[in-house]
Amino acid sequence: MQTLSPDDVKRIRTSMARARAIAAGRFHEAFDQQHDVAPNDRWRVHLEIQASALLETAEGVRLRDGRIRYRITDDRTITPYVVEGEPVFSHFVIRRTAAALFEYWLIISEILASSAWAVTKVVTVPGEYDDALRRMRQPQLVRAITGILLPSAEWRDDGTALLEVTVYTRASEERIERRTLALDAKNEFHFHSRQLLAEAQGGVPV
Repeated sequence: MQTLSPDDVKRIRTSMARARAIAAGRFHEAFDQQHDVAPNDRWRVHLEIQASALLETAEGVRLRDGRIRYRITDDRTITPYVVEGEPVFSHFVIRRTAAALFEYWLIISEILASSAWAVTKVVTVPGEYDDALRRMRQPQLVRAITGILLPSAEWRDDGTALLEVTVYTRASEERIERRTLALDAKNEFHFHSRQLLAEAQGGVPV
């Protein structure tokens, strides 16, 4: 596993913050003078603008062609796509570096826009870990941190990869964990394993 440097993490986070600022500006330009747009249409356009900005500012991730579109049902089920009916993941090209794999995970998580991701924060430094503990309701420490909070990644010759990240999440259960994710050959992440660091009672339904 190759551990990302603090500079790698800072650069990627700065890029994503810039993308959000670009997206916010474009969204306001598109809708400031429109008041009769259906909520789902407004949400769909917001997501499409954000996806475009995230890829525009990314360094190690791009689409082969086309652009991200969204289908949103009446119950607000969100499905991103490049080609209707095809999984979105295989349309991405990811540079074979640890930093690009981490960047892709952040970008695809934003694009998928799951309810679990909305209550999940990435932890990379002790200060963020301490802040997460302060936010938790009656936290119980399960395992002492080993000092490695930064993301780590490993690419394999067959195009698959492993990514380790530390996250604070309130999805169903409130916890801080070191999570291992497996990337398959079609660029889709799958849960591999986790190492629980702390848990509490502030989970929310997702």
